[in-house]
Amino acid sequence: MAKAKTTIKLSDVVGGGYGSFWRDRHRYRVLKGGRASKKSTTTALWFITNLMKYPLANALVVRQVYNTHKDSTFATLKWAATRLGVYDKWQFKETPLECIYKPTGQKILFRGFDDVFKLTSITVEKGVLCWCWIEECFELESEEEFRVLDETIRGTVPDGLWKQITLTFNPWVNSHWTKTRFFDNTDPDAFTLTTTYRCNEWLDDKDRNLIEITNIKEIDGKPNPQYNPERYRVIGLGEYGIPGGAYFGEFRTDIHVIQPFPIPSHWTRFVTIDYGLDMLAGVWIAIDERGFAYAYKEVNEPDLIISDAAQKVLKVNDGDPIRLYYAPPDLWNRRQESGKSVADWFRESGIYLFKSNNDREDGCLAMKEWLKPLDSKDIETGEPIKIAQLRIFSNCKTLINNLPQLRSDELKPNIYDNEAKSATRHLLTHAPDALRYFCVMRHRPTDPLPPNRKPDYFRDVYGYDDNDGEPSESYIYMKVTGIK
Repeated sequence: MAKAKTTIKLSDVVGGGYGSFWRDRHRYRVLKGGRASKKSTTTALWFITNLMKYPLANALVVRQVYNTHKDSTFATLKWAATRLGVYDKWQFKETPLECIYKPTGQKILFRGFDDVFKLTSITVEKGVLCWCWIEECFELESEEEFRVLDETIRGTVPDGLWKQITLTFNPWVNSHWTKTRFFDNTDPDAFTLTTTYRCNEWLDDKDRNLIEITNIKEIDGKPNPQYNPERYRVIGLGEYGIPGGAYFGEFRTDIHVIQPFPIPSHWTRFVTIDYGLDMLAGVWIAIDERGFAYAYKEVNEPDLIISDAAQKVLKVNDGDPIRLYYAPPDLWNRRQESGKSVADWFRESGIYLFKSNNDREDGCLAMKEWLKPLDSKDIETGEPIKIAQLRIFSNCKTLINNLPQLRSDELKPNIYDNEAKSATRHLLTHAPDALRYFCVMRHRPTDPLPPNRKPDYFRDVYGYDDNDGEPSESYIYMKVTGIK
């Protein structure tokens, strides 16, 4: 006698907390959450269920690096098929990675942003590609990468289907473009949801305690060494932030990152450099008539010997009139094998380095002063806005990405962590270190908008004449920068 087939109740498999997510049909379905909040597993269950429900639908799953799929999204989709009791109806191929629904031939394809050509040239044999899942969306450093993918999900779809991109991620950094795009502003084409471990009914008490312990200040009347409210904010509550505490709490994308504009020829320009064989980091900075600084281009390239590093700086500079090239004092140390210092090599290439103050505390505090948000007004509407004395062109992606990820040093709170023993953490410091050499040498003016400027004020402070005391091209300058 044949054994009766057990019917699986979907709510028992998926659990609670995701009803609105499951039913939503907006173009963008944005899901951020803390640790163990069922983001990835629920998304995988949705894709397996709905591909079986809609026989003309196909799906694409994307991560920053293609090779990370096998042990993450691919494995989770296999788990989802098993949990739904339909594993036998699917074929899970590893070369290339594909999930194929055997009754119809529908596919779940996998791609990475490390191969943009394959990402933008996708075809399916049956039906249409209408759904996409970006897992760990926080790995995408710029919104432009997202736009490339967005354009891939295009064209008309049959009646009953809809085009949709699902983004899932842990909100580690509060300056990420997803915050500005989907959470700080209302997008009528987007559905957003924040989930936490509390909606995961399958966690046991030990799992929950691993998260909640970070939000308990004292245990039995004694300080809890694991107490870390900033970390709890991210992993527990699913809110944007830096676990461990961001050093540059002043930094905000909407204040400090601006679109590039032509630098007026009379603005004073500086280059500030951090060099080692592991990384050449350089930032180009222009100072305007009012004392505001703009980081307008950068270089970040590893594995360059000294002479090649100097040539790289010259190439990126491309003839810009540079007043000073700042660099840390250790670049004047003579090398045993050649008897020359890095500064000597650069000088022979035509770059005369200027020794910067390398005191970390002075430099870090100077950076915070330059990044401090200031009150201003929009020149056209008169509305209050926030600006900063130092702002960064959006093309300086490494500097923009690394600054908000720096954490406070646990033992020295006045500096950011420069933990060399962690390769990943240390890589984050190169571009900020280069910026530090500028900030500590060019202190932010106490009054960036002096009401009674003398004719020699800008010459003395910034190195050029401003004969009539008024900024050139003032309206264009103010319109672009927003400074009144």
